[in-house]
Amino acid sequence: MIRRRRGPAPLTTELVRALLPQWVPLTGHLDAEQHDRLVDDTVVIADGFSWEAAKGVELTDAMRVAVGGHAALLSLELVEGIDAWDHVTSIIVHANHMVRRGNRPSQISGLYTDEETTIIGEAHGVGPVLVSWSAVRRQVLFHQRAGNVLLHEFAHQLDNRDGSMDGTPLFDDPADRQRWIDLCTDVWTRMQVEPHPVLDRYGATNPAEFYAVAVETFFVRPAALAEHEPELFGLLTKHLGQDPRPSVV
Repeated sequence: MIRRRRGPAPLTTELVRALLPQWVPLTGHLDAEQHDRLVDDTVVIADGFSWEAAKGVELTDAMRVAVGGHAALLSLELVEGIDAWDHVTSIIVHANHMVRRGNRPSQISGLYTDEETTIIGEAHGVGPVLVSWSAVRRQVLFHQRAGNVLLHEFAHQLDNRDGSMDGTPLFDDPADRQRWIDLCTDVWTRMQVEPHPVLDRYGATNPAEFYAVAVETFFVRPAALAEHEPELFGLLTKHLGQDPRPSVV
């Protein structure tokens, strides 16, 4: 269970309720009861994380609401709820992009690179989540056109709930898990050959990135994903317990 850790003063329900519409705009599909739970969960999650401001960044309430609120949105209908984030040790907020170094998989499947790469977020299994605040602000402002680094990195942490960041999330029904493996293998293989009409090409990097991109797209472009990949959309709906299309309440 998430516990209070040393850090900024606790957020209040009133403050979170006031800031959520601006910093977590992808909530049009939630009913009043779900929205109230989202507010409460955001307070607990943001208060439970250990926060670090990198290189002189001033940590603000908006940052904590944005990060905590997106995590709360992902875990809102999960059976374990906010306990899904027990293994996240800290949130490290950078002002701008970060630089990734060392040997790692490239964006071309099966190949590796040691070139320096600029990134806007990163998740470390049982460990921290790193995010660029400038990227978060830009993506929140243009949320109907841009991606969402917070959903992407917290999706990686959901993927890691079984101890392996392998692109296969937890399902209650083993048959759903196998359906996910079969379907995502098919979509991921297609993405190696040609661009997908909805899913970002970064999802073709490896199965873990495919899952994170799929979850990100599920909330940012739900109608388009449902149109082009209805079975994938249906499995994500079952997995996350939500249908984020605005017309569905």
